[in-house]
Amino acid sequence: MIVDRPWGRLATYALNQQATVRIVTVNPGARTGAHYHRLREEMWIVLDPGLTVEIGNRVVEAAAGEEFTVPAEEAHRVRCSGPEPGRILQVAFGYSSEDDRLLVEDTGADDEW
Repeated sequence: MIVDRPWGRLATYALNQQATVRIVTVNPGARTGAHYHRLREEMWIVLDPGLTVEIGNRVVEAAAGEEFTVPAEEAHRVRCSGPEPGRILQVAFGYSSEDDRLLVEDTGADDEW
């Protein structure tokens, strides 16, 4: 399943309650909305350069190949400052449904998840 968003694209390859696998693509100059999940944690593997990962108070200019853990209830987002779209391989563990996504802030259309 592929879903286009104002900031890029979500491509889901497996969706179930044990683990969901997605490729998150963020367009140059765009960012996902700052949000958190109550019932799942995520593991991210950065696939492309030019991405900034924000998890809680931590902000990292990520390199391709870096891995991050996003605990449940920790606010997070991804920003693309590179000239090309940036991708993250996301594996979510636990309840994977959009009703478990809670926005932290809403500052414009590119903040949708």
